[in-house]
Amino acid sequence: MNTKIIITSLFIYLSFSIKAQENKFKDSGVLEIGTRSTISTFGGNGNVGTGFGGQFRLSLGKRLNTEWFADYFTEDINGLANRNDAHIGWSVMFYPLKREQQLFTPYILAGHCFDYTKILLLNPSNEEPTVLVKERWSSATQIGIGTHINFSHNFNLSISSQYMIHLGNDIHTHSHQENGKEVIHFEDSHEDISLEGHLLFTISLNYKIAQLW
Repeated sequence: MNTKIIITSLFIYLSFSIKAQENKFKDSGVLEIGTRSTISTFGGNGNVGTGFGGQFRLSLGKRLNTEWFADYFTEDINGLANRNDAHIGWSVMFYPLKREQQLFTPYILAGHCFDYTKILLLNPSNEEPTVLVKERWSSATQIGIGTHINFSHNFNLSISSQYMIHLGNDIHTHSHQENGKEVIHFEDSHEDISLEGHLLFTISLNYKIAQLW
């Protein structure tokens, strides 16, 4: 009960303190930089990848902002293989509500990125002929929703959820038992061009550093 009261009081205080501050930034031409942490559910294997990265934003007006980002992910595939992914791309952020400075600023985002994937088998199959490493380059589009939590006119925490669809050569692995031990191999039948989707959950800290125009 006391925790809820403290959290509620903190949000009320932040809301009023933001309104009381003087905003030196305009709606357009604002540059901000940030750091981000992302959780990703890759494909249908049920495993979760975690990543980190950075970004910068350049505002184009009261309703539009752009975000340019780079992320690096790692994922453990049941102790049998390691997956590494790198994303570099951009998104357009649309603000459906008026963008006056307030505690919460919700937005809709859509964008595009290029990505690199590498999977290394740690416990490969002996019965199924397989290579130890496979990698791919692909392109992706993403769409989602999020909100800024504005601690001041300069500083915000942003939370977003988006769905990303990759177009490229899909890499699939399959695990099975050999002599009582679980092993893994690549499935060549999934190497055709295909659509692969996954959910991304991102939290970032961002700071406005300049008014460019």
